[in-house]
Amino acid sequence: MPRVRPEELVRHFRENGVKLLFHEPANVRDLLALRDPGRAGRIDFARMTIDPTTYVAADYRHLTSDLVLKVPYVTKLGGRRRILTLYLLIEHQSEPDALMLLRVLDYLVQIYKAQVRAWERRHGSRDGFRLQPVLPIVFYTGERRWDALERLAQLVEGGDEFADVLPQLQPLFLSLPATSAEELETSGGYLGWVLELIRRRNAPADEFRDLAARAVGRLEEMPPEERDRWLLLLSYIQAMIYHDRPRDEREELRDVIVRSARTDPRRREVEAMTQTIADELREEGRQEGRQEEEVRSRQKTLVRQVRLRFGRVPRPVERLIRGTDDVARLDTWLDGMVTGKTLEELGLLPGTSR
Repeated sequence: MPRVRPEELVRHFRENGVKLLFHEPANVRDLLALRDPGRAGRIDFARMTIDPTTYVAADYRHLTSDLVLKVPYVTKLGGRRRILTLYLLIEHQSEPDALMLLRVLDYLVQIYKAQVRAWERRHGSRDGFRLQPVLPIVFYTGERRWDALERLAQLVEGGDEFADVLPQLQPLFLSLPATSAEELETSGGYLGWVLELIRRRNAPADEFRDLAARAVGRLEEMPPEERDRWLLLLSYIQAMIYHDRPRDEREELRDVIVRSARTDPRRREVEAMTQTIADELREEGRQEGRQEEEVRSRQKTLVRQVRLRFGRVPRPVERLIRGTDDVARLDTWLDGMVTGKTLEELGLLPGTSR
């Protein structure tokens, strides 16, 4: 499986940072061990693959789940050893979602339907077909407490009366705010130490620095054969520091990470990694600056065009323009100035769109 590079974490940290952690099989193993160690022990994580399928629901909406993985799962059926293909559906949430169970159910149906289609393409019929199991995991990293998923019966009016005909679904649920540091550090393997940092990412400066020092010190104990995973976890910590901690703490925290390396070769690797991340962050900042300038330029031009065309710019219209940072939408409004006869027709009155 291709190694996740440090620059990938920086470019996609906000939307995909946690997801990229689970491109590493051993991190998936540690996550699963926190909630289902029995099943984790039956999985051959070394043969894990990422399912690239985009699942399309009946109403043609693209439902791109956070991550779907396929792993060999060892079990016994009819007294004989069997190896199944187990699908791991990992849903990462940063905010509680009362309808999470409904979303998971939607994904499960699409995965099972995709299995049927794949069998029919290979065999020309459904003869002999059996569904391969899907294990859904909801992983919550937000700050508000979210201790349990709603049962499907709780989402249905009068649901308890119809519980016998409703789908019975109970995903594995890991809520970081509700998980103790002791459990993460003792049952979550090396990943658990990183998860504790995520859980405490907004802790006071001294507490976070001490926790970061303990975490990177623990990661330094990883065996040489796990070098790629070690770099991935350190890269994640470094990217998190730059995205989630105040600017005046970053240099000291970077030094904490560099000092964690106990040998010269590892220290050189860590220094190269931190330099790569710093370079990517500078480039990211330059790109954001260029985009901000493009937005400001379009906003200014649009306000001027409205004033020239209609004689004045109503205050709600100017607030709408100044509050829009979507370049494509601003361009649509600018293009519409050629033919649009009224602000409403242009979609420039709050509450209208074009």
